[in-house]
Amino acid sequence: MKSTFSFLTFLLSIFLLVGCKGKNSEDQLRQREIDLQLRIDSFANVEKEYHELLQMKDSIVKADSLRLVNDSLSSVVKFWPQHLAGRWNGRLVCTESDCSDYVIGDQRVDTWEFKSDSLNLYADLLNNKNQIVRTYNAAFSGNNIVLSFKTDPSVSKKVAMQTTLNEIMPDKMKGIHTITIDNDCTAKFTVEFTRPSSNKKQ
Repeated sequence: MKSTFSFLTFLLSIFLLVGCKGKNSEDQLRQREIDLQLRIDSFANVEKEYHELLQMKDSIVKADSLRLVNDSLSSVVKFWPQHLAGRWNGRLVCTESDCSDYVIGDQRVDTWEFKSDSLNLYADLLNNKNQIVRTYNAAFSGNNIVLSFKTDPSVSKKVAMQTTLNEIMPDKMKGIHTITIDNDCTAKFTVEFTRPSSNKKQ
């Protein structure tokens, strides 16, 4: 009887031990699951922050690109101010010359038309039939206007012309007109632009 009781006690101890170990193993497994989930959540948060940073970077890049485009457009799209656009009468008087084509005292009167498109400022020189004789590229800084023209490099006689207007008023502009031929001789003219009578404000 005593030996039977001892055997039962032994079996009960084994069951309790196994049960405790099983419970400990189950607790450890649950803890591992919790730790793993915490790591997953932590990684997910980091990934979320990473994507948010990427979106923020993309937004900044797009904003900078848009600003650059706008800046580029504002620097490219040019227009003559209203008081300068349109037709002018130009009177040139030769004051210096070492070119055989021009003599000091020579004078000429032409019609000029200041125009612009979406990319450039320019000025057309017109004859008495309102036909374009020559087109000058133009640059306007606010205080000065520079009109420039060069013949095609393929022609035998190379001519460069430049008009610099540094006295700018609503109905009158003054400056210097320079002609260089074959980089060999130069003629200089005083130039005065006035508005045609029909263009003047009443």
